[in-house]
This record gives sequence, C-alpha cells and structure tokens, in this order.
Amino acid sequence: MTQAKPQETVSTLSLGVIAYNEEGCLADILGDISAQDYPHEKMEILLADSGSTDRTKEIMLRFQQENAAGFHRIVVLDNPKKVQPAGWNVILSNAGGEVVFRIDAHASIPPDFVRKNMERLNR
Repeated sequence: MTQAKPQETVSTLSLGVIAYNEEGCLADILGDISAQDYPHEKMEILLADSGSTDRTKEIMLRFQQENAAGFHRIVVLDNPKKVQPAGWNVILSNAGGEVVFRIDAHASIPPDFVRKNMERLNR
C-alpha cells in the first residue's frame, strides 16, 4: 500500500480583474480588494483594460501607484482583443500566483473572501 504524499500548502495567488468602461464601479471592487484580510504581500493583482474609452485604465494605474508597496505586485495590462475570453488569456499568461481568482469589475467581495477561499483550497 502506498501512502499519499501530503499536499503542499497554497499561499500565493493572482487576482485578476478585466474591465471595459467600468469607471463607475471599478473603485468599489478595488476598494474591496484593498480591504482583504489575507496577507497582501502574498497577493498579486492583475488588472486588464479592454480598450476603455472612459477613465477605467486611469483608475487602474492610480490603484497600481497608490498600492504598489502593499501587494506582492500590481500589474495593469492591455486586452487589445477587447473580449473577456481574450482578457483572461492575458491575465493567465501574466499570472505568477499558485492559484488565480477571477473577480468581475462590477462585483463586490467581502473582506474575508480571499482568506476563506485559500483556507478551503488548503483543506
């Protein structure tokens, strides 16, 4: 009988948000991301702009600049094909975390969202 190897603990994550003309709600989800009670130094934030014609990319860049010291890294990316599946390919090809979380730009997440999901993954 072979013994199962204990699984390694997952600790780092990439959190991806794709947006197109979401200036009206993007600050809310970025605020929710900032409020996460999971260690920010283990969180990579990937923000993909799909060619917005409003201030979406400007909001992403400001978030990157204002929060650079707290998170593992924050990257603002371009999704030139504009459609969400192509945006996820951009996110996934740039992700460095052990797992990737997809968060919609117009969503809302509680402060314990990342921590609870990581705890579940590690059970």
